[in-house]
Amino acid sequence: MHTYSIDTNERKDILLILAIISIVFSWGFYKILGYYQLSLPWWIESPSVLFFYGFLFIIFDKWLWKYLKKINLVRTPNLIGKWSGNLKSSFDNHSSEVKATLKIFQTWTTIKILMTTDQSSSHSESASIVIDAPEGKYLSYQYINDPKSGALETMSIHRGTVRLIFDEKKNTLEGEYYSGRGRQNFGSLHFVKKI
Repeated sequence: MHTYSIDTNERKDILLILAIISIVFSWGFYKILGYYQLSLPWWIESPSVLFFYGFLFIIFDKWLWKYLKKINLVRTPNLIGKWSGNLKSSFDNHSSEVKATLKIFQTWTTIKILMTTDQSSSHSESASIVIDAPEGKYLSYQYINDPKSGALETMSIHRGTVRLIFDEKKNTLEGEYYSGRGRQNFGSLHFVKKI
């Protein structure tokens, strides 16, 4: 998985909130030890602000953000899951639909996008999510594509870019792609979330 960028101040704000909560937790733990006159052995340190911050960040990054998204306290879209759909390519003048599957693995700060067809598979190398665009929220990523052993001879390893508009009500990702040097194809993509 790799990090992705997002066009909101959400990360800065939430990291500040986690830091404040960590300070409160560390101070509270110190006060509890003092109130009960407990002392830890010399080889154990009292949990520090950084300990609580790291612990809270891991919980938030992996799980909590998804639940806060459901009640609209987090703006980062939850794209996790399996998406089924198709693509049309300029390779055959957009005359046929190729079945494709998109799998997205995501935390609050990292993402991995895998797309497979009968001919090839690709994975993301970098990505960004744009929330405040006139046309709506979209996912943009750069990929590297590996043809499968039975693919057409003209197909080779190549890089490309995908831009998919995300419709939360319909649970769809729709957009376009283009491939880099060597292939120089472009086309449309349409996916519906299954899981």
